[in-house]
Amino acid sequence: MQLLHNLFKENRVFFICFLLWYFVVSIFIFSLPKNEGFILVNSQHSLFFDYFFTVITQFGDGILIIFLGLLCFFIWSKRLGVAVIATYIGSGLICILLKKTFKLYRPGFHLYDDPSFHSLSWLPMANHNSFPSGHTTSAFALATTLALFSKNKKLGIIALCIACLTGYSRVYLSQHYMDDVWFGSMLGTGFSCLYAMLLNYFKENRFNLTFFPPNFKI
Repeated sequence: MQLLHNLFKENRVFFICFLLWYFVVSIFIFSLPKNEGFILVNSQHSLFFDYFFTVITQFGDGILIIFLGLLCFFIWSKRLGVAVIATYIGSGLICILLKKTFKLYRPGFHLYDDPSFHSLSWLPMANHNSFPSGHTTSAFALATTLALFSKNKKLGIIALCIACLTGYSRVYLSQHYMDDVWFGSMLGTGFSCLYAMLLNYFKENRFNLTFFPPNFKI
């Protein structure tokens, strides 16, 4: 509990912003039926935002995150690079397990014939494994990792804003329901916090990762 308290205290602004996002989305999903909430978001579209969210949703793409992790590892900070890749893989594996467990259909399966349903011709339409949203999970895991491990705290806030837009984009682009995004944001953030707490615990207890060289620090 003390580790969690310290984590929140050192990153207060980031977590307040995340809790604000989480509170707003929670009200949304618990106030509206699942399909109605989806249509409310998905039907509000324009050509500009079609292109904008097509780009912004890539923030949760695995190839981009692995690239950023490697970039951090070799150019900026090995500790941050390892954290970015580790939290992406860890949260991603849990996300895949949940998808395979629940096996829920995506909006396109239920609502494709609805006149308000908005999809883009240049994006493939998935129908299966809706819960939770993988892109959202990865985007929030990345944002939280940047907030917790980067010396520049503003970077985490910026990444969180992009992660929120990424989550919204998954509904706008007809790929997920809002509750998929809601849980994905919690999963990504929670896993990155768990990783940081375990790392601090091992550090405080002088735990050494023997599969790295002695002078390698994470």
